[in-house]
Amino acid sequence: MSRLTRWLRSRRGVPDPYAPPPDPNAPPPDPYEHLLYVPRYELCTVELAGGEFRLPDGASFYASHGEIFRDEIYRFPATDRAPRIVDCGANCGIGVVYFKSLYPQARIIAVEADPEIFELLKWNVARRGYADVALLNKAVAVGSEPVTFHRDGADAGRIHRLDRAKGQCTVPVVELDELLREPVDLLKIDIEGAETGVVCACTRLDAAEHVFLEYHSFADAPQSLHQVLDKLATSGFRYYLRTQFCPQRPLVEDDCYLGMDLQVNVFAKRIGLRSAYQLEDPVCGNGESSPDIGRAA
Repeated sequence: MSRLTRWLRSRRGVPDPYAPPPDPNAPPPDPYEHLLYVPRYELCTVELAGGEFRLPDGASFYASHGEIFRDEIYRFPATDRAPRIVDCGANCGIGVVYFKSLYPQARIIAVEADPEIFELLKWNVARRGYADVALLNKAVAVGSEPVTFHRDGADAGRIHRLDRAKGQCTVPVVELDELLREPVDLLKIDIEGAETGVVCACTRLDAAEHVFLEYHSFADAPQSLHQVLDKLATSGFRYYLRTQFCPQRPLVEDDCYLGMDLQVNVFAKRIGLRSAYQLEDPVCGNGESSPDIGRAA
């Protein structure tokens, strides 16, 4: 039977007698595979974890969903039913939805710098009526001065120079110490290259029990992964590394993705018991929230 004949029969719903039997061990089809055929940077609405979800780019959502929901790279053990989570680089909120699916009573601070994507984050959180989710439209960085943010239109916006950026904007800054004024069960950091300065300047890492950090190495700048790992080690963490992007033959190839020649996921968990940590001026949770943080309605 020719390929054309098989295709015509399949279009008419006629079974292909030459098709191999289905593999019972094969993974189910990906419900979001169709997003790979949607034009890039086109606003879409999909069903995610039982509710509507707006996203800015189908391809980046497809990749993120696979990592977050299928591979569960953000999964962590909690000591109670309402863990505290700080999500630096929340994008449109897929991580927030995952955390709330894992721990419905989780208390989350979600920080996103891109103003347009932040609006999607607000919509997705409000649509689900999540309680105890505080939203902050700032860049996690070092210092108090506003920074220039290069918009990507998806999940790769950053402070570091970005060729072919969708646009630029000036955004206010929040330092990591401000987000760690009380113990947190998970600190997630995916801030596209600003992570080294932010982590190394932090004086309150002992507030975190677990850390997920995405390290970005830009080809036009010195590498600093060793600084991040040293900071985690001296702060009482044991870390684990998983490469997300690297040239296949880096000794003979100079391959880059969005100007980066290496991306590594860093997982860290505290060794032994977390030290006692006094609550002072909380950003969210008990007491009054910072006036700069808007709780989702």
